[in-house]
Amino acid sequence: MNFDLDESQELFKDTVERFMKDVTVTERHRVRKMPGGFDPARWKELADAGLIAVTASEADGGIDGSQTDCAVVAQSLGQALCFDPWLECGFLPAKLLAGTEYCAPVVAGELLCAFAFAEPGQRYVLNAEMTTAKTTDGPAFLTGEKNFVLYGAIASHFIVTAKLDGKTELFLLERGAQGVSVKEYPVADGGLAAVLSVHNSPAIALPGGEERLHAAIDEARLAASAEMVGITQKLFDDTLEYVRTREQFGQPIGQFQVIQHKMVDCYDKLEQMQSGLLRLLLVPAADRSGQIEGFKAMIGENAHWIAHQAVQFHGGMGVSDDINIGHGLKRIILLSRLFGDPQSGYARFCKAA
Repeated sequence: MNFDLDESQELFKDTVERFMKDVTVTERHRVRKMPGGFDPARWKELADAGLIAVTASEADGGIDGSQTDCAVVAQSLGQALCFDPWLECGFLPAKLLAGTEYCAPVVAGELLCAFAFAEPGQRYVLNAEMTTAKTTDGPAFLTGEKNFVLYGAIASHFIVTAKLDGKTELFLLERGAQGVSVKEYPVADGGLAAVLSVHNSPAIALPGGEERLHAAIDEARLAASAEMVGITQKLFDDTLEYVRTREQFGQPIGQFQVIQHKMVDCYDKLEQMQSGLLRLLLVPAADRSGQIEGFKAMIGENAHWIAHQAVQFHGGMGVSDDINIGHGLKRIILLSRLFGDPQSGYARFCKAA
């Protein structure tokens, strides 16, 4: 079986590499110090390069990329330790807004949306329980609170889940609407999330409801898994180079048998991650739903373990903000718990089986 990338996928990979070629830890610090930890000019460059367009259909201003194409982009962004919110503000909004007039501006990098689903006390529950909607002849009106709204600090609009007539529906909410309150706070990977409070706030109903919500989140879990594979590859490569050059007791530490054994274990787990991702992409989309959470749990668990080995080999500087290792670990911590941590992922995978 041929697992090589096709011509278009190689092009996506090359595009990411060109976009990220001049990015350093210093550049990361510069962007993180900007309002919201976000650079609008970089975001527009990313969109102009077609890296959001790959997530959407031609009818929505995209290029109709497949899930495998999106995984290639996500893995390449991960390997470059990209700090732009491609998954949070590009991929996921494009999936949730597909077929609406709001998708094309997202694809073009002109509309910045954040997804608001998490509610206090509802750990990893996708369906809305505490946020409610009521409808009139005009817009819907939302009341409730959402936490862990990734990049909500900079979003101009929010895609919000709310309960309407006993079912979870999707709504588009403008930041400046009446009754909207946004309180930002930092998260593990250096970005900013927000607590979103709404009180009788007008919003636009979106099509699809629970079916679209769960399908989009499954695709986001797959993209997050691909990004973690890319990040882990970067951490492994950097650590391998480090143990080959860092000397102790007159020789490179990579000559010590215990470190060689640990690096072999890292390589083995990384290959499991890559194989798991490929296996998942080969499963027909209709049959993926019950498997995605289990594979994401495995990938997240292995990524976390390898990142910790990388930190250990680098010593104290491994957890600092001065080298890539610490940044990669923090992003893995966030992604491995996004829409379900490994424990909950394994539990739902076993239940589905």
